[in-house]
Amino acid sequence: MLSRPSNGLTVKKMYTCQKKPKGKICDGTLVQVPFVIFCQAGHIEDFPWNEWVHQNHKPGCDGKSLKYEYQSHKSGLDGVIITCLSCMKKRNLKNITSSSKNNTSTILTDTLQKDFRFKCRGAKTWLGEGKYDDCNHPVRASLRSASNLYYSKVLSSIYLPSVENDILAEIIQALSENSEIETYISTAKDFNSSNEVILEKIISKYSYELKNYSKENILKALDLLLEKEHDDGSHSELIEGDDPYDKEVPFRRLEYNRLLSSDSSEELIIDKKDINDYEQKFSNFFSSISLIKKLRETRVLYGFSRLFPDANKDKDIFSMRKMLRSKILNPGNDWLPAVKVYGEGIFLEIDDKKISEWENKPEVINHIKKIQDNLDALTEKRKLKNRIVSPRFILLHTLSHILIDKLIYESGYHSASLRERIYCSDNINGKMSGILIYTADGDSEGTMGGLVRMGDHGTIETVFLNAIENAKWCSADPVCSEIGKRDGQGLEKINLAACHNCCLLAETSCEEFNRLLDRGVLIDKEFGFFNKL
Repeated sequence: MLSRPSNGLTVKKMYTCQKKPKGKICDGTLVQVPFVIFCQAGHIEDFPWNEWVHQNHKPGCDGKSLKYEYQSHKSGLDGVIITCLSCMKKRNLKNITSSSKNNTSTILTDTLQKDFRFKCRGAKTWLGEGKYDDCNHPVRASLRSASNLYYSKVLSSIYLPSVENDILAEIIQALSENSEIETYISTAKDFNSSNEVILEKIISKYSYELKNYSKENILKALDLLLEKEHDDGSHSELIEGDDPYDKEVPFRRLEYNRLLSSDSSEELIIDKKDINDYEQKFSNFFSSISLIKKLRETRVLYGFSRLFPDANKDKDIFSMRKMLRSKILNPGNDWLPAVKVYGEGIFLEIDDKKISEWENKPEVINHIKKIQDNLDALTEKRKLKNRIVSPRFILLHTLSHILIDKLIYESGYHSASLRERIYCSDNINGKMSGILIYTADGDSEGTMGGLVRMGDHGTIETVFLNAIENAKWCSADPVCSEIGKRDGQGLEKINLAACHNCCLLAETSCEEFNRLLDRGVLIDKEFGFFNKL
């Protein structure tokens, strides 16, 4: 790798130059050159210095002696000059990081050699030397510390104790360990009482012992105790009308349905509140609120992408995970790196009737069409699978961001600790309109309740109203609002009225890398969902 001496650089382990220019030892400290090349498929390797300076993918000169210098009177990459000391050819690094005009290729691929396209060689350097794939993608240069050089592909899931196993087992254990309850069940069974009759009598007599469980699950436990088969099809969560290619739909529905219930277990403690206990300004818009006093999240790394967060999005998990290993493991021994973390959260469900009426208004549909059009152009340019973004999703996502921004100052967690989980579906057969704001940075015992207490009556209302009030004005207004109404801003203009001063969070907090946001859907005087506040 080409190296250059540095001036005044202090490092723990110093590599010194052994060249002898003009009969003297340079003895300068060596540092790694700042450029690498990579492609959208994820391959990465050293910059082709010899090929670039000689403008030939198979140069005749060996290029063993190359000089890297910076001309201070020129700006940017124009001022970085590479010189071959053998043949004295020179070339600057202008545009090596740029795409071509039509965005289908790169300057590096098109101009390294005249009438020849220098494509990716498929190097998988993170797996060691000699690891290559077949690849014909265009390549581009990048600073080795650039943020777009690595985007982890992570799937996460909130641990849901299965009804058939954990919760039913707990109920059965509670029923069986209490000799009075067991005797009562046996007596009722001898008199051929129906399970429903037994259920009502048990709940009325042993309400304290069974207070954490729903009637539905107690009845299921009774069915099992009385040796009756029961199958409610709870594992079939993909509802007709859902996108079958969205692999997270079934998991999100399972989580959504559980968070709406009051079923708790050792690793998922749900305190479902009565929405009518909250102030009217809050309860008018929300139909449910639950305090998640303890949850367990599992995050699994199954691959990574480069250049764009959504690059390689069309690849399945099995294709992506091949990037992590040099050899494929046997099916029985196949695994992925994962982390299990505990935390707490607040779950909010927006009133479905109100959001359904709002998202069908012509002015709302016309406003969101700007985001959809810009997103369609982006997916076409990157050759990705088309995605339909609903007004419901933009509303839930933006509301989540402004609430997190406010909760950061109130709950005591730092800005990157709070995360969002959006539950959204406008499928008429099973609509979802929920937000889970949670932290998963606690220790194995969970957290100290700093976030959960913010969901209590008298507190969450103030947080909500202040968040909406703050959303009405951005420090970048009127520019931020006007850009949002006109054509959008941010990456490929898929944000409207949303910038770093009002809506954007730490990227680890957002499921969409700070995209698909708009304050207008919340507070716009004509069509904002909360404009009556």
